[in-house]
Amino acid sequence: MPMIQVQDKHQITLPKEVVAFLQIKPDTYLEYSITNNGVMIRSAQLKRKKESIFRYAGINRKQHSYATAQEADTFISGLRDDWDK
Repeated sequence: MPMIQVQDKHQITLPKEVVAFLQIKPDTYLEYSITNNGVMIRSAQLKRKKESIFRYAGINRKQHSYATAQEADTFISGLRDDWDK
């Protein structure tokens, strides 16, 4: 049976066979459970929380603030004119 050595601070290096089998990539989370026969380790299935678009509301307010869509269009047109120069 293959063995894994425990390093300082109780760290281990997983053998490449385990990494390949669990499809582990950097920043992958593993979950474990302690059983009567030992410890079971598997890849964690994390559910990513969907971010709301409203999280970004007003994020750039310090640079440009427009009262109307017409003001925003005028600003963008000015930028485009500068690109063409």
